[in-house]
Amino acid sequence: MVLLTLVDGKKGPNDILVLVTSYNEPLTFAEWLYIGKCYLDSEASYYPIKEGYRGNAMLLNALIEVAFGVDFDNVLKRYELKRKGKGLKIIDKRKVLKNRLYEESMGGMVKEA
Repeated sequence: MVLLTLVDGKKGPNDILVLVTSYNEPLTFAEWLYIGKCYLDSEASYYPIKEGYRGNAMLLNALIEVAFGVDFDNVLKRYELKRKGKGLKIIDKRKVLKNRLYEESMGGMVKEA
């Protein structure tokens, strides 16, 4: 079972944080899309385009750059998305590591199990 917990963020009244607990279950595309929708809605509410901000368009642009092969670390830097505190820990249990460039771009966050 995957549990998504929505909590109030720190940016403002409409900021949403999505906490994911997966109990060793994979996220479905529907769950991933819902998480994306929450992030996009949150960014749009806190950084409204009609007030001159880039809002959810900025987040979408970052995702598009990743989709088109822009170096992941460069995207994180460009959009100031590098985590300032504890980093995300990724454990890679695949038998064949198919994407070394991605893993290297994560700055050592990916660890082989």
